[in-house]
Amino acid sequence: MALLTHVISTQWPEVITFLLVFGRAGGLIVSAPFWGSKTVPLLIRVWIAMLLAIATYPLVRPVSLPGGVTIFSLFMALGGEVLLGLLLGWTGQLMFAAMRLAGQEIEIKSGLGLIQLVDPQEGGQSGIFAAFLELTAGLIFFALNGHHLLVRALTSSYNVFPLAGGKFFARLLQGLIMSTGEIFTIALRLSAPVVIGLLLSDVVLGIVSRTIPQMNVFIVAQPLQFALVVILLLLSLPAFVWFFARQLPLLMGVPGGAG
Repeated sequence: MALLTHVISTQWPEVITFLLVFGRAGGLIVSAPFWGSKTVPLLIRVWIAMLLAIATYPLVRPVSLPGGVTIFSLFMALGGEVLLGLLLGWTGQLMFAAMRLAGQEIEIKSGLGLIQLVDPQEGGQSGIFAAFLELTAGLIFFALNGHHLLVRALTSSYNVFPLAGGKFFARLLQGLIMSTGEIFTIALRLSAPVVIGLLLSDVVLGIVSRTIPQMNVFIVAQPLQFALVVILLLLSLPAFVWFFARQLPLLMGVPGGAG
């Protein structure tokens, strides 16, 4: 205990720097895909955040808080780093949220929105196609080394947002608003093949019902649309992989690819 007190008193700037690095890494882990899931124990998250902080600490210089070191200034700086880490992890969640929203749009259009499955990651219920697309997103994420992209985004964030740097809350708010709006755009683009196919099937069924009045279209429509959704989803999976691989580095602000 005496040794720890001596180290803290003699290496106070380094201790503060490590606390800020740990705060940013901890915020990333809390909101990042997979690591931020409720199925991952809290102790595992703390250890992963600690390892990330130890790995990225040599990349930054010791910082001095503006106005001197006080409890208030330390908590303010630490809170800012945690918020920045949360935003970094949120950028990794954008594609997952867009996949869930795309699945919900498909369910609404196909009339299967009432079918709900238990979602252990979110701790609630999810639709069948939303759960399928989210699981697909997870497989693509790790196949493309998306967890490496998260670490690269964390290390590169120190160049854009230095530790204990002021006046970045406005940029954080702007980035959060823009990224949230991007979810709806991505979801619409992902669900477009299936939704357009279902709209065309409605047109065809309408023409058939007018041509053959004896046919009960309502009995034929539901199983036909379900089969069409499954076929269109299977045909669209390669496009999903390509779109995911292209968008994920752009959303996280990491140059290059996921290789």
